[in-house]
Amino acid sequence: MNRRLGARLARLEEVAPKSTDPPMCVHHGPACGLGTVELPEIYRLAVKAKQRLGMPAPPLDEHRVATPAEAAKWRREYAEALAAAQARNARAEAELRGEAS
Repeated sequence: MNRRLGARLARLEEVAPKSTDPPMCVHHGPACGLGTVELPEIYRLAVKAKQRLGMPAPPLDEHRVATPAEAAKWRREYAEALAAAQARNARAEAELRGEAS
């Protein structure tokens, strides 16, 4: 590669938008760091239980970088599940406060 082309490429890399999100595993989300971090034991137990029951479960030893669409879907589903859990907790807390009054 000639120097002019290399310099142009370097300038383009400097101004190109950079993703602040680390790569995400399509099977485990950000939990595994694409195999660099051991999955939590509770996660392993849940996956093994699903497998024993014949339910679809992600493989424990397979990692693949999620595409942007897969990562966006994972984040959307995670946000929905988190919102639902927070709503359940808020209702339970309100019930407890109502009973205590």
